[in-house]
Amino acid sequence: MAITRVESLVYGVNDLAAGINYYQDWGLEILEKNSKGAIFATPVGQTIYLLDKNDSSLPSAPSDNKSTVRKTVWGVDSEEELEKISVELSRDRKIILSEGNSFYTRDESGFPIGFCLSQPIQVDIAPPEVNTNENSKRLNKVISHISQAKPFRIGHVVYFIPKEQSDTAVSFYIDRLGFRLSDRTIGRGDFMRCPQSRDHHNLFLLQRSGSAEFNHAAFEVKDFDEIMMGGEYMKKHGWMAATNPGRHILGSNLYWYFSNPSGGNTEYFADMDCMDDNWKPRIWDKNPGFSLWSIDTLTNN
Repeated sequence: MAITRVESLVYGVNDLAAGINYYQDWGLEILEKNSKGAIFATPVGQTIYLLDKNDSSLPSAPSDNKSTVRKTVWGVDSEEELEKISVELSRDRKIILSEGNSFYTRDESGFPIGFCLSQPIQVDIAPPEVNTNENSKRLNKVISHISQAKPFRIGHVVYFIPKEQSDTAVSFYIDRLGFRLSDRTIGRGDFMRCPQSRDHHNLFLLQRSGSAEFNHAAFEVKDFDEIMMGGEYMKKHGWMAATNPGRHILGSNLYWYFSNPSGGNTEYFADMDCMDDNWKPRIWDKNPGFSLWSIDTLTNN
């Protein structure tokens, strides 16, 4: 199955004004805003919909009694592959048709998941230029000063799932939808990437005791400077950080998480590991940990 990326996130929220202000401060372009909600876009063509949580068009979600993502839509690279996914999933679950040839259903944890033809926008993202000893990539150039981050894509989503359902939840994405396993920590969770992605993960199913729930969406920025300056911008505008900035162990990406009034957290990330089909999934008996380092740890040293 040629799933390429997260194409859209659809939120049902209690406070639309707060949700809209948050994503504007986060650095996304607003395409539309009215009394029913708002639509935001990333430069590469992904969309984020904010709707009132009582909007009749929203599917229910395991935690829809509060602000949360009510549907994750995955982009597919062709109409033919989209049809294959529809046929495959209709064998044992209800398929609900949407606009065009898009449709949605539910995964094994009860989360509404949609599928549509991906429509990526090509953007030129220049890699960071770094000076190292005699290797002067940034010759006669000074570091640019930015105040607000400008994320260019949604990289991944993370969901809490009940531990007792983890085997069937993960099998659904790997065996039915073709996701690739990158890392698995026994009793903790599974990092998976789309069939057409080199990201370490586009989906992380995080096990816990309790009900299924949306955890966070991650937005890629250029480098650590943009993470730090974007995070400082968020703090100055009254938004609460959910973590300190740091670098993850699994995935290796730099990160900073913030509490999102639309539900869960959002993460700025950069410099994630990339894998292809030559990568051998790692199985960890013990959780290797959340971060290789964090600013708090460095300060204490």
